Amino acid sequence: MSLVSPFARPALAAPFVVDGVDAVLHPDKHAEKLQRLEPSLRKAGVPAALYANPKLITRVSGAVSAVAGLMLATGRSPRAAALTLAAINVPLTVVHNPVWAASNGQQRREYLSGLLRGVGLGGGLLFAATYRGGKPSWAWRLGNAREQRSELREAKASLKERYKD
Repeated sequence: MSLVSPFARPALAAPFVVDGVDAVLHPDKHAEKLQRLEPSLRKAGVPAALYANPKLITRVSGAVSAVAGLMLATGRSPRAAALTLAAINVPLTVVHNPVWAASNGQQRREYLSGLLRGVGLGGGLLFAATYRGGKPSWAWRLGNAREQRSELREAKASLKERYKD
């Protein structure tokens, strides 16, 4: 483990934990943002089940976000937690920053800034999801072990052949 990981993981997870707990405890303001996007979601062909009950959806996504954030922060299955947060981050970023619905230039800049911030967080989460702590992948380890066994068999056969006489 690097010296940065114990600080970087909690820092990356903190916004998701705070926002997730807030969504569970106070779903009204979060659900309101989703309700404002309902016409756009309907027009885009998103299934109605994904926005029919905004408070429930808000609470569920908030709980998942908080739990995955805590898992990432504490190092419990950090790759799976980061991947879960990355998947949740996409719709949350879009819901919180509807650039297309901006009424003026200032609001558009704020939404665009929030959208780019969400993209940056998503990139950090994807990096955390693929970070192995300096260890090679399982596929590489398996291939390397097979190669070493093969080389050992060849060396053993060579020695047997050499000392056969």
